[in-house]
Amino acid sequence: MGLRIGPRAWALLLCAALAPLVAGSTGESSAERLTRAGAQLLASLDAEQRADLAYAFTDDERFDLRLAPILLEGLKLRDMTEQQRAQTRALLAAGLSPQGLAKVETIMSLEGEVERLDREGWMPAWISRRFRDPLRYYLALFGEPEAGAAWGFRFDGHHLSLNYTVAPGEVPSATPLFLGGQPREVPAGWERAGLRVLADEEDAARGLYLALADELRARATLPFRSDRGHFLGGGRSVRLEGPPAGLGRAAMTPAQQAALDALIDVYLANFTREIADARREGLDAAGRDTIHFAWSGSDVPGEPCYYRVTGPTFLIEFDNSEARADHIHAVWRDFVGDFGMDLLADHYQREH
Repeated sequence: MGLRIGPRAWALLLCAALAPLVAGSTGESSAERLTRAGAQLLASLDAEQRADLAYAFTDDERFDLRLAPILLEGLKLRDMTEQQRAQTRALLAAGLSPQGLAKVETIMSLEGEVERLDREGWMPAWISRRFRDPLRYYLALFGEPEAGAAWGFRFDGHHLSLNYTVAPGEVPSATPLFLGGQPREVPAGWERAGLRVLADEEDAARGLYLALADELRARATLPFRSDRGHFLGGGRSVRLEGPPAGLGRAAMTPAQQAALDALIDVYLANFTREIADARREGLDAAGRDTIHFAWSGSDVPGEPCYYRVTGPTFLIEFDNSEARADHIHAVWRDFVGDFGMDLLADHYQREH
C-alpha cells in the first residue's frame, strides 16, 4: 500500500520532488535546499500546526531518538493538508538521495504489511488500525530555517528516524539515522511478495562475511545474542567500551576491503551526494584501516543475525536477532557528531 495521499496531491508531490533537483542544478547546497524547503513548509502552517511542529533549537526534545513508535512528538502527517505533505516530502528529498527517499517511503508503506502481521498475531484490530498507519509519522522543526541560522528537524515514526542539523557554512549533519524493516521479506501470496526494504544492507554484509577465509571469519565472529543483545545504538548518545570488536579492515584482502567499503556506501547512498561525500572524507581522515567488521548469528538468509561496523567516529549496526528473524533495526550513529554536535562546535569556534 502507498501513503494514502489523494490524487489531487500528485502534481504537488511531483513538483516538490523535482524542486531540489532543479535547485541543485543551479548550484544550491544541501543546506540551502533544506533551509528553503523548511521555510516554505513552516510558512504554510496555521497556529495550531506550528505549535505542534516548532521547537526552539536548544530544546532538549531535539536529542530524543525513539526506536519504538510511542511518545512521538511533532506534527503528524495525517494532520497536514495534502500540500503540506508534499512540502514535507520536498524537505526529505532535500536531504536524501532519490534512492534514500524511495527507501524511506517504502518503510512507511510497509505499515500495511505490519498491520496484517498484527491481525494474524496477538494484537487487537482496533489497536493495530490506530498505530499501523503510513501517515502516522511526525515532523518536528528545531529553530528557524533561515539563512545564517542553526536549525534542524526530525522525521520519525515506526521503523524510521531521520535527524538533520544545519549550521551556517557547514555540510548538514544527518545522524542519528534509523531504518527498520518488518517483515524482513514480504511473504509469498501477499501483494508485494518478495519485497525486502533493507536487502542491500543485509546482503552486502553477509557477502563480506562469507568471503572471509576461516581464520579471518573466526576473528570477525561475535557470540550470538538473541533479542538485540548486541545492539548499542538506541540511546541519546552511543559509545564503545574497550577496543572495537571484530576483524580490522587492515587484516582483510584488497577485495574484502572493497566489500567493506561498499557496505558502508550502502548506508551513505541514502543521503545527498554532498552529504555522503563529506562523510566519506571524514572516514578517510580518521583512517579507513581502523574500521572493524563483526558478525553474529547465522549466515543463512532468513535466520537471526546481527552485524556491526565501527570506526573511530561512527557505528553502523544491523540487528535481526529476534527468534523469527523478521524484524530489522539498522542505525548509523556518530560518537561525537550525532545531532550535529561536531559541526555546531566547529561553527561556534569559527564565528565566536
